[in-house]
Amino acid sequence: MIAAIRHSAVIAALLSFLWPGLGQGWVGSRRRAILFAVPMMLFLGAGLLVMIVQGKARALGLLLQPGVLLLLLALNLAILVYRLFAIVDAYRDAARRWPSVAEKGRAAIGLVLLGVVLGGTLLMHGWLGFVGFKTYDTVVAVSHPFSSPTPLPAASLAPGETPGPTPVPTPIGTPEPAWGDNGRLDLLLIGADAGPGRYSLRTDTMVILSIEVSTGRAAMFGVPRNLINVPLPADAADAFDCGCFPDLLNGLFRYASEHPEEFPGSDDERGYRAVQEAIAKLTGLQIDGQVVVTLGGFVRLVDALGGLDMTTKDSIFDARYPDPLSTHNVTLYIPKGFHHFDGWHALAYARSRHQDNDYNRMNRQQEVLVAMRQQLDPCTLISRIPELLDIARDSLWTNIPLERLPDLFEIGARVRPGSIVSYQFWPPEIKETLDFASINKVRLMVRNPFSDAPVATPRPSSSAKPAPGPGSIC
Repeated sequence: MIAAIRHSAVIAALLSFLWPGLGQGWVGSRRRAILFAVPMMLFLGAGLLVMIVQGKARALGLLLQPGVLLLLLALNLAILVYRLFAIVDAYRDAARRWPSVAEKGRAAIGLVLLGVVLGGTLLMHGWLGFVGFKTYDTVVAVSHPFSSPTPLPAASLAPGETPGPTPVPTPIGTPEPAWGDNGRLDLLLIGADAGPGRYSLRTDTMVILSIEVSTGRAAMFGVPRNLINVPLPADAADAFDCGCFPDLLNGLFRYASEHPEEFPGSDDERGYRAVQEAIAKLTGLQIDGQVVVTLGGFVRLVDALGGLDMTTKDSIFDARYPDPLSTHNVTLYIPKGFHHFDGWHALAYARSRHQDNDYNRMNRQQEVLVAMRQQLDPCTLISRIPELLDIARDSLWTNIPLERLPDLFEIGARVRPGSIVSYQFWPPEIKETLDFASINKVRLMVRNPFSDAPVATPRPSSSAKPAPGPGSIC
């Protein structure tokens, strides 16, 4: 029995499945073993070298470049052919060295088992090719860099405002600044209210994530959806006599999309550009890019992550919460305390506002974002990669240039979720109908959010209603 195992061509094939050349070495063909083993060692060694030199986060950004993804697809095919050849060669080498292996009955069983090993190899590389192609398709689909970006003029000072010190650019391993000209990465995160019964899109959740490139310190600024008279950039300021948008900020996307004669950009980017440049004008920041996710996409994402653990500070009761996945209002109650939210309830906690106001809602939105960042474990998501790619393709939009992903991932890896400082543009300090004084306060707030003792706008007390009776939990 031991001799039969020792002289098994199937074992040789299986060893070369695990690593090309192992089967040949087990048979005793050392030269052939080296010839088959070296290419795989060089390939993995090159990958390890890239990871060591670039770092894990930056290497991931490099892997998501469309050209690199196409190259990896071609390499996957080449490695598949190379591994199949190594497996078959190990099997044949064993059959030649041990003639008893080729006996009629044993040979038939061996060929069947060889087919199983070859089939497993095909399935493995087929899955890798499938994921690689979906990744390429998703990356290309969600990336929409502005086709002809217009330089954003420096924010003009309102009456009574004093200019601050000029920021010093902070490079990250390159001679030129990595982002903007102020040593910061400023991203606009948007939750888009689009779904059944809703025409066009409303930007109901707007958060500026600002990261200091040199240190990884981060701050989030909640931008209220109900701000009125948000200033418009120069190329759109003539749309209204005030040079501002005289309606609620969350209506700017739709208005800009429907008025191409007043707002620049192509049909699929005009609304996004209008919102980004208006918020940049309001804050005086050079917004480096934006990431937009639909509410339905957020629900699917949290579910794909396995849910979200949170300890809520306030109870939530909303007798007419608008279900984003239907056209109906429902009764919502979330008691304060620990919860394991599914996607629907995580969104409801972040989105409900009837029991208090938009400003408390912005606090909850930032709590949810921080919790997601704390609980994100890439190692547990490998088996759900195809599902996550589908969610991204259906629900995500960004204008961050793909070539900047390595920088973006490198900076993001430095951020410690527990140290993110939250700010809100709240009344009465900042009026909902903006005036010069309110705009000045916004710009002063965002100018240096990384001081050792930041002062955030105080949080209003919650006015959640009493808990309803049994049976009314959604």
